[in-house]
Amino acid sequence: MNHFYRVSITIFLLVFACSQVGAMTADEVLQGVENRYIGKTSESKMTMKLTVADGSSRNRQLIIYRRKTDNDNKDIFIHFLEPTDIKDTTYLVNEVNHEKSKYIYLSAFQNIRKIVATDYNQPFVSSDFTYEDMDDIHASDYSCSDLKEEDLDGVPVYSITTKKKDGNTSYDHSIVKVAKDSMVILKCQMFDKKDPTKQIKELLAKNLKEIQKIQTPMELSISDLVKGSSTDLIIKEVTYDSKLDDDTFSQRNMKK
Repeated sequence: MNHFYRVSITIFLLVFACSQVGAMTADEVLQGVENRYIGKTSESKMTMKLTVADGSSRNRQLIIYRRKTDNDNKDIFIHFLEPTDIKDTTYLVNEVNHEKSKYIYLSAFQNIRKIVATDYNQPFVSSDFTYEDMDDIHASDYSCSDLKEEDLDGVPVYSITTKKKDGNTSYDHSIVKVAKDSMVILKCQMFDKKDPTKQIKELLAKNLKEIQKIQTPMELSISDLVKGSSTDLIIKEVTYDSKLDDDTFSQRNMKK
């Protein structure tokens, strides 16, 4: 084999190897979403805007605390600050070894109620988010397929189809658009369990900003395409890697 052919084959193998390194599967895309660094803790002051079909809306103020030890051990605590009808309502999720325990404290009734699997499709505090929608993603819970590379409003994204393996879900499947550079979900289209061709909800992440070197969607919007309503979660202030003690994520803290 002469020198020219040896060089040509070497170049071909290098190009082929590089292309394989850059290739991802649909499962790996969702795993990348789960693995994305979002700080060991975070504290977010937010506005929740509820808009009904006629265009009228009302606002709520809340604060969300998060803690992530690893993918299978996480906590979240949500405290509603105003208006009066929801003030001091709290929501707690403790996840230990991939097993979640969820509780809600309704200030109007002054009792803590455990959220069970049959509640997951119920609205979260009368919003367009369900308890299922509030969950963090575990890639291993889903079968992923139909990987595509697309452009979403000028942003290169991976598009994948996800389907819950255990069937404990309100949706037949979802089409998820993930930003290539940050692994942030920018769009999620949810399809009806009874009619898989019918899209019933859409989730959008908007206004990404880099805060403490973490790409952060400053607004998360979910639309119910059947009811014509929507709920926006708008971040007013967020801090990552702040010190949060264990009591923050306790049932004892829910009634304070």
